Amino acid sequence: MPVGDSDLRSALPVVALILVLLTAGCAALPSAGPTSADLEREIDAADPPDEVSATVDVRRTIDGETIQYTEDVWLRADGRSRVETSADGTQTVVVDDGDDRWHYDASAEWATRLETDPNATSYLEGIYAQQERYLEAYEITGVEETTVDGRDTYRVTFDPPINETIERSISVLIEDTEYVLPLATSEGEPARRGADRVEVWYDRETLFPVKYAIEGDGVTLEQTYRNLEIDGGIDDDRFTFDPASTANGTDVETISFPSIDSYESVDAAEEAVPFEVAEPPADALPDGTELDSITGYEFPDENRTQVTLQYRTAADETVSVVTSDGPRRFANGGDAVPVGAARGTIAETDEGTELQWPCGDRYYSVFAESGFDDGTALAVGESLETGC
Repeated sequence: MPVGDSDLRSALPVVALILVLLTAGCAALPSAGPTSADLEREIDAADPPDEVSATVDVRRTIDGETIQYTEDVWLRADGRSRVETSADGTQTVVVDDGDDRWHYDASAEWATRLETDPNATSYLEGIYAQQERYLEAYEITGVEETTVDGRDTYRVTFDPPINETIERSISVLIEDTEYVLPLATSEGEPARRGADRVEVWYDRETLFPVKYAIEGDGVTLEQTYRNLEIDGGIDDDRFTFDPASTANGTDVETISFPSIDSYESVDAAEEAVPFEVAEPPADALPDGTELDSITGYEFPDENRTQVTLQYRTAADETVSVVTSDGPRRFANGGDAVPVGAARGTIAETDEGTELQWPCGDRYYSVFAESGFDDGTALAVGESLETGC
């Protein structure tokens, strides 16, 4: 995981777990009912509708702990969206007007404004991309005609290949952003949770999935769309948000996307940024690790620039080394640890180990994914020639 990318993810609060398995389309199916092969072709070829609105009931249980909440959603294919979530007496509103994404916490009277990335996948596009991944990884093993919320549906059962397990995480969608839910024991060891069964209920007329459910070892997720309207005509005002119009006014924090550049060499990166880029010697890296990418990030809202060197193994495990001219806004905390003559912190997360430390007017960090031996991040950090 590139450290720069973790900065962006940390800026978005992960408040709920929603595994979205959505797909839609308007192609007609055989009147006698589709076969598994028919449905797979139709689902794979389906495109998002222009608009979707609905009330969504969500229920998830992980290791015996159940959480339920309701969302009202309004979605457009052009990327605009509005999601209002009610849970435990609190309400949050997420609005994307195409230029800005607002996240509003009504109880705290607080909002964040994040510039919409013009290259980002829209809510509906993300929904369909997720479904395509399930078609690639799972098999349709059953099709049954039934109803959900008064709609005639096809109940489609997906089963994973025999003996497939989710070793470390489940990839899920929260609103229009994909996250990884770590599945680990309290001791930090990966829990072997099998994804035993996935079911999706598709509206027979439009193939929109009005319900889905997934079951695994200690995990049950279910989501149902009620009062579903497709291409019903959503008022443009749904996709606007004005913090001044809230009850008592709202404190607003603005978060901007960084500009991102890729470089062919460390020398090329150093020519583009106002500092020397720390580079570990080859013998300090784990065996089989090779330089995979060199990426520069400029964070305008932090007045900060960083360069990330990412090293990757054949097994797709990564070590990232970051040099920056300012402290990271969303850096992890951790335990104090010496890094050569400098003092830093080291933190164990579900995804790996992150080491960070300041040195004069420079800031450094090393992230090693959890597949590497303990001490990898510290060994790489101590190998850097930073002048401390």
